[in-house]
Amino acid sequence: MSTSCGFTSFTDAIAFQARLDPLSVAVCLNSREIGYAAFWNDIGKVTGHLQAHGLPRGTRVAVHVQHLYLRWLAILALARLGLVSASLSDSPQEFELLAPQVVISDAAFTAPGASVIQAGDHWLDGEHDAAFDRRDDPHPDAPCRLVVSSGTTGTPKKAVLTRRDVHERLRANARTYGLHPGVSLATTMSTQAIGGFTMPLSCWAAGGAVVMASVPASHALLHLLRLRPQVLFLSVVQLAELMDTLPPEYQAAYQPRIYVAGSAIPPALSRSVRLRVTQSLFVVYGSTEAGTVTIAHAARAQERPGFTGHVVPSAQVEIVDERHRVLPAGQPGEVRIRAEGMIRRYEDDAGADANFRKGWFYPGDAGILDETGGLVIVGRTREVMNFGGVKLAPEAVEHALHDCPGVIEFAAFSLVAGGRQLPWVAVVAGDDFSNEAMAGRFGAAFPGLPALSIARLEQLPRNAMGKVLRGQLAAMVGTALAGNEAAQPQPAGAGSSA
Repeated sequence: MSTSCGFTSFTDAIAFQARLDPLSVAVCLNSREIGYAAFWNDIGKVTGHLQAHGLPRGTRVAVHVQHLYLRWLAILALARLGLVSASLSDSPQEFELLAPQVVISDAAFTAPGASVIQAGDHWLDGEHDAAFDRRDDPHPDAPCRLVVSSGTTGTPKKAVLTRRDVHERLRANARTYGLHPGVSLATTMSTQAIGGFTMPLSCWAAGGAVVMASVPASHALLHLLRLRPQVLFLSVVQLAELMDTLPPEYQAAYQPRIYVAGSAIPPALSRSVRLRVTQSLFVVYGSTEAGTVTIAHAARAQERPGFTGHVVPSAQVEIVDERHRVLPAGQPGEVRIRAEGMIRRYEDDAGADANFRKGWFYPGDAGILDETGGLVIVGRTREVMNFGGVKLAPEAVEHALHDCPGVIEFAAFSLVAGGRQLPWVAVVAGDDFSNEAMAGRFGAAFPGLPALSIARLEQLPRNAMGKVLRGQLAAMVGTALAGNEAAQPQPAGAGSSA
């Protein structure tokens, strides 16, 4: 329903598709397909159940529903009712941060200070009450979705998207990712992640089908590919886990488009996917706050360290100096972004509002725009290491050492000892890894810098999107060193291990 502001709700796009082509597929489950008319009918049933609770507009409702299809019906019904939705895991810390007034759950759930609405398959029984009346539409700038963001510091923050923000992002995503009637999309991201929330909505708003079929842990990627989604949206960690399940004898039968967000794709993983699954592999740079900002073909990104691609039409990127003056192409500085559907601030965190200045979002990245508009990220502004005046981004160290034998995964960081920063690398090592070989490569690539120290770990700490948490990594290694006097850095050139 359009308002005097000329705004159309994203749920109305689903209703339109249900009228236009009622039998076209909206959802693919394991054993059946659900057409748009049936999908809209199910949304109406859940809307009726929630409406009966009489929740005032603007109420914050966390959805803790394990059944994925029912979870989405609840999210869409909440949007119709003008309520603010959030997706919730079992984490008490997450519940405390989101502070919902109501929780919808299909399992036993303890929600101190909040009321709980019990969901279940019975919500889909009976007939949809077509008499549901939305009354006056919520204002386009009314809150619609609450998402937890790591922000620019790694500290969780609450990002609130308005109805207009969500609508603009879905419209931008449809253009950027080529979503249209007849396209099918699958994502393994949870609805807690911004991509796991906006990409299915974008597909439905464009009239496409969303694959919700569950796949077994064994041969998961094979089962997913058998469903032939044309578009997959994954994190780097999810892509790596899926590739580990692909049988050696698999022969690529079609070429899906795979978009990978959260962090750069490791070169070995990129080559493996393009050789065994599809050449249409793309890396996405963006954020919870601004959405998709740049996209690059994985082969191009692999050729240029830090290259994230060209800026999508719905976004604008500038590189500025410390006084926020725009720098010319080719000069490094701080990245700032303006995009359709971008949030304007974090909630309940006035100190973080410095990340939003005069309509721009500062994600905390240092970068360069080339003459063609391609964006190269050289590191996080807060993570740039200073070795006696020689400034180096962790990504530069990782690029120099990325093909070191025996490395499963690794990340560079620094620790302060004796009043100066020292270079470190945390490594998840294979059988043929050698500390001496990696330390030697570092010394050859960066002569004159302090010797590289190496910490071997079972796994690297990452967030839900696959980004390495360098601050947490440095704290882990620093704590281990403090309790292990024998693990002090060795003389230059030797390379130490914690």
